[in-house]
Amino acid sequence: MTAPVVDAQPIIAAIKAAVTASGVLFSEGVKPPGIGNRPYIVGFFDSGTIDNRSLAGRDGFSLVGTFHCAGLTPESARVAVRRLRSAVLGLHLTVAGGRQFQRPEHLVGLPMQRDDDADPALFIAVEEWRFRATPA
Repeated sequence: MTAPVVDAQPIIAAIKAAVTASGVLFSEGVKPPGIGNRPYIVGFFDSGTIDNRSLAGRDGFSLVGTFHCAGLTPESARVAVRRLRSAVLGLHLTVAGGRQFQRPEHLVGLPMQRDDDADPALFIAVEEWRFRATPA
């Protein structure tokens, strides 16, 4: 039996597409261009972990995404959080890169922070999610 190829990129691409389709600006690692006064999300992903998800062994894969949901007001940052949560929970049972998403796990939602060094000041809520996938 050949070992399954595990590539984080199709899973990350599916997450990006789902968040973008929710109507919020999204970028990986940097602030998205052209935000104006709209809420936005910056995501950071690890490279993933290969897991024993069944008796077949080493057939699971998981990765963690950390999402900075930002807006000019606390409410606009919460809009980004709501859209993120809706998007990632909607990935359950979808397939990307030959792997099926299991139910995403919400790891942490940190208290709102205010960045006064930004001009204008930003409100940022940080969310962390684990995404698990098994062969489709």
